[in-house]
Amino acid sequence: SVDCKRTRGFLRRDQYSYMSDKKKPNPSAKEVADYLILNPNFFKENPEVLNSIEIVHDSGAAVSLIQRQVELLRTDYNSTTDKLMELLANAKNNDDIFILTKKLVLDLIDASDIEEITSLLEKRFKKDFGADKSRLIFFTKSNKNIPKGRIKNPAESADKLADFMKPGELFCGEVKPDITKFIFNDETFVKEVALIPLTSNSLKGMIALGSTQQGKYTENKDTLFLDFVAEVVSGLIDNHNS
Repeated sequence: SVDCKRTRGFLRRDQYSYMSDKKKPNPSAKEVADYLILNPNFFKENPEVLNSIEIVHDSGAAVSLIQRQVELLRTDYNSTTDKLMELLANAKNNDDIFILTKKLVLDLIDASDIEEITSLLEKRFKKDFGADKSRLIFFTKSNKNIPKGRIKNPAESADKLADFMKPGELFCGEVKPDITKFIFNDETFVKEVALIPLTSNSLKGMIALGSTQQGKYTENKDTLFLDFVAEVVSGLIDNHNS
């Protein structure tokens, strides 16, 4: 019976020895991350660990953690700088547009009649705002006080421009050559247009701008100043027709 006890005791000791020799499972990535987050001074207290860490770069080469952090900081800096430069460029562009719009509006107010308004508006949109084509169009059968070539038959216009001229909405985008020919009265290489409806009560119409380059008049462009100019022109037309 003594031998049996010894055997049982031996088996228990051997079992404990085996269990103590078993390797503990490696911690998961989340456990490591959680530990480092909860112990922010770990690398400070163990600098040899930090210096030994290598990370595989996008190119496939191994770089130190410090080098990788420097690269990430440089990338963030370049990205932030690019965004800042873009914001500054947009601000400068908006400032330029504001100055040109203010000058245009003041000159339109000084215009003596609709013919002068039309001539001034068309020239300035081409000269100051980079439009390749510019035309102020009126949907009416009467030619009273309206420059030659600026009148469009209301019924024909409604038929041809139905997809582009919705009440109170500005259209920006590509149109087919037959539409640009109808709008500008000749064959053109216009690829994109901005069609801004007038809001005047006495005379319906629109400001039509054309570009031979893609990207100038698109849906994502800021058109606030175009709406503003159209409102000013509409009010002035009503004043001259009163």
